Amino acid sequence: MEYKSVELTDVKLIDEAQGIVEAFVNSMGLIDTDGDVIDSAAFNNSISMNMPVTVLQGHDTSKVVGKVLDAYSVNNMDGSARLYNKIQFNMDTQLGRETFSNVAGGYIKEWSVGFNIPEGGAEILSIDDGARTVRVISDVDWVEVSSVIRGASPGTTTVSAKDDKVAIPYRATGETDVAWNGPRTVAAIPNDAGRGVLRQMFAYVDADEDPASKGSYKFPHHQWDGGASDANLRACIAGIAALNGARGGSSIPGADRAGVYRHLSRHLDAAGNEAPELLSADQADEILGRREDERRRRRQYGSEIADQKEVTEHVDEIAATDDQPIIGEAWTPVTDEQRQQVSEKLAEERARMLGFRLQKNKD
Repeated sequence: MEYKSVELTDVKLIDEAQGIVEAFVNSMGLIDTDGDVIDSAAFNNSISMNMPVTVLQGHDTSKVVGKVLDAYSVNNMDGSARLYNKIQFNMDTQLGRETFSNVAGGYIKEWSVGFNIPEGGAEILSIDDGARTVRVISDVDWVEVSSVIRGASPGTTTVSAKDDKVAIPYRATGETDVAWNGPRTVAAIPNDAGRGVLRQMFAYVDADEDPASKGSYKFPHHQWDGGASDANLRACIAGIAALNGARGGSSIPGADRAGVYRHLSRHLDAAGNEAPELLSADQADEILGRREDERRRRRQYGSEIADQKEVTEHVDEIAATDDQPIIGEAWTPVTDEQRQQVSEKLAEERARMLGFRLQKNKD
């Protein structure tokens, strides 16, 4: 069994009565004190297969204090990641209550994960021009997480998930370049599809909302065929464009833009396609602002054209009325003089119209 730990500089409680806390229990993508680097997706298989993971005190298997209710990786702007855990302590046991109290009160300041490395789950790489080597761990069999005194990983804060919006980690899948219809695809996903399926279909979830609700998720990019299927490359490109200010932009927090981008761009990389560059949040806001200004100008211009058209039509109507004799069933000429005047007017009108048509055909 191997262990990796992180320091807790802050603890947030979710439900004191039930003994629930939320914490980042491991750091990935950084070289730790053991000279290891854990890939941000290394825990994904275990999260799918081993939940709920047991919580121990000090890696002592005789001291079970709780269980992990939920877990996923959260990507950081610098390319590293953290393993988020929602932990419920066993408040029916004295040891569970004591451990919860120590964690909540800051008396125990570190977490440590215990795992085995399956065959092919790690490799040794040279860095710094061969001056040293690191072990890169790409897959782990996650067994337990413990509250400990001191461990190996770089320090990471423990925060409430209610303060976080979460970029969903990338998972290797097939890719396709077929036509993409986002709204139709999302509509096809059953409302009761469940958290696991939704996390496969989307690249982002709002942790303030219900993780089992389809409406909590954004950036759909997988085909739906009765289940999550291949990643759609056109959807990935469209998602990156939205991050960069297209299609109304994106409302997700800046810290998660990079995580969503990495997720979408890795699908493109896997298919041999170069991902568009991710603009900074300020650049994306500037582009979005320019697009909004352009839309406002178009609306204003369209309104002005409509006003001009209304005035022109009104003038034409008056001119046509003034230029033509008013003849109708309400008035009938009764004298020879009136009939002669009407006949002359009609002849003039026919001549005028005929001349207009001839001129038009000539042109």
